[in-house]
Amino acid sequence: MRLLILGLLMEKNRHPYEIRQTIQNRRWHLTFKVRDGSLYYAVDQLREQGLIEVAETIPVHGDSRPDKTVYRITEAGKADFLGCLYSQMEVTAFPQHPLFMCMPFVQHGEPDRFAHLLEDQLEACRSRIEHIRAVLALKASWLPRGSIHLMEGMIMFSQTEQEWLERVLADAKSGKLAPPTTDCH
Repeated sequence: MRLLILGLLMEKNRHPYEIRQTIQNRRWHLTFKVRDGSLYYAVDQLREQGLIEVAETIPVHGDSRPDKTVYRITEAGKADFLGCLYSQMEVTAFPQHPLFMCMPFVQHGEPDRFAHLLEDQLEACRSRIEHIRAVLALKASWLPRGSIHLMEGMIMFSQTEQEWLERVLADAKSGKLAPPTTDCH
């Protein structure tokens, strides 16, 4: 969250709602888990730490709504952003998928229901690939190169996920996910 907020403020001054909208418009919420409450909390924390500051307060008329506060990144925030950026690039990862935790236990479930759930996962994966490809085709000419690599990476990871889901689904439909016939401890 810290890296996202500071990175977007490196581009320009923004209100927290605009940060959220930018994340959604760029479809980053498909890759990064961002909750509104945690976004606003993170903005408050960054302000308290002196990494961002109020750039402008815009009065909002009517219904006693609070003024709109636009933030900018400070010099300390820019240094912190670079530290976060480089630190994040050093993190190694092991792939995780929500279904990984289920795989050792699928033989205890209903094969037809499992196959149906896998079909839903596969459809969501295919839709995600199509959507990202469409966005990339539409915006690639003006996106920063790093954003293009992000989207291409999302497509490649999703294609691998699709192939894996197709193999697991084939096993589910063929009955290969049934309990083993011998007791092998």
